[in-house]
Amino acid sequence: MPEHLWGAARALAHTSCGAGSVFRPNIVTVGFGDQSGEDYRMAQLQHRIAEMTDDSGFLGLVDPHAYTSFVGEDWTLEMLFGRFEAEIRQRTMLLWGTGGEERWRIDLLDSPVDPRLPVIRQITGPITVTGGELIVVNLETVTMAAQYADSAVDDDKDIYGSGIALPNGDYICTVSQLTDPEEDRTHDGPDFHLHLTAGHTPPWSGVAWSEL
Repeated sequence: MPEHLWGAARALAHTSCGAGSVFRPNIVTVGFGDQSGEDYRMAQLQHRIAEMTDDSGFLGLVDPHAYTSFVGEDWTLEMLFGRFEAEIRQRTMLLWGTGGEERWRIDLLDSPVDPRLPVIRQITGPITVTGGELIVVNLETVTMAAQYADSAVDDDKDIYGSGIALPNGDYICTVSQLTDPEEDRTHDGPDFHLHLTAGHTPPWSGVAWSEL
């Protein structure tokens, strides 16, 4: 990604770091498992990404089997974020600003945040699983896939251990940021907690915690 575009992305990610916003839309939740038949079985989700690099201030959750990654070799930041917004509306992606360039620890669970941990900010949005998995991504991987047709948005999932096996269906993800990169760490928990439950909620209008 060109350096001037990285700089713009970083600035956008940093602008909302201090906003302790908590957004909770109307939600209809159900359990994990086959959402169409009577044989409805619950499944437990406990997945940890020990360390994911973030050099641009954004993380995301993506369905790699439905997300359209390639934009063009000469894409612009406006084109890229336009694609993000379209994919977010299609429920193939959730993308949010992190407020800093760090190495993040991320937990994906089917349970809410431990009440003993501080929630810096929190937002809830929908995502659909079509191929049995979701992946957590940083913007570096996404932009490589946007620029090169032979790259894919899940190219780095084995490096980070960021693939999550899930039954196909509609899910609600509550993204909780538990550390502020501009403040001293106050706990040993994750930086981000992703709470996944099956269900429905309205899509985001764009990238969360970003002013683009």
